[in-house]
Amino acid sequence: MEKGELIMRHNQEQCPYCNGQGYFQLLLGGTENCPNCEGVGKDAHQESASANK
Repeated sequence: MEKGELIMRHNQEQCPYCNGQGYFQLLLGGTENCPNCEGVGKDAHQESASANK
C-alpha cells in the first residue's frame, strides 16, 4: 500500500462530523462526545458497510 492510499483510507474512515477526534469542544468550556461516532472517532456508517462485504 502506498503512502497516498493510506492517507486517503484514513480520511475516509474517520468520522465526518468530529474529524476523527471523537468529541466536540464546547463554547462555554468542556467537551461532548460526538453523537455520530459515539466518541470513537471512526465513521459508524463506513464500518458497518465494510463489515457487510
